[in-house]
Amino acid sequence: MTTELTSLAAVALLAFVLAWPVVLAGWRRAVNREASAVAAALDEFAADTRRGGRGVEMDAALAARVARLRLPELGAFRLAPTLPNATPDLVADASARLASRLRRRIAFERKMLARTASGRRRGAIAGAVPPVVLLALAGTGTRVPWTALALLVVAQGIGCWLQARITQVAP
Repeated sequence: MTTELTSLAAVALLAFVLAWPVVLAGWRRAVNREASAVAAALDEFAADTRRGGRGVEMDAALAARVARLRLPELGAFRLAPTLPNATPDLVADASARLASRLRRRIAFERKMLARTASGRRRGAIAGAVPPVVLLALAGTGTRVPWTALALLVVAQGIGCWLQARITQVAP
């Protein structure tokens, strides 16, 4: 393998490994923002239902946003309006409880992400060592075999996947 290609591959791997935690954290922040907006909309739905401004059924747009979050409690929440003695207060209470549970889940996930941020940073630094070694080898003119580079790419991919799995908080 040529020295220039080794350097290019090492720099690309280094950039990927260092950017992975940032991209993952940005994605989780976007998901948390959407979940917070859904919780606020559920509270608004509960208030409107209590005031009598809405019927017992939730509008389709809010239902679609709640469904996208894939909450395990969603089945019980959808059951509440279909009960034979479903009153607007019952549906409003169910909506408020779902919003409260969603907010607690978001707070817990933010707390866990803050606690694991330093671990993700250390993992990214440890993952950056092999590409840096490749850059050093390429700088000295040493030829790196394709198998070593392929093994490094596989190991980096597995490491990034593990970082994503470890920091993911299940709903």
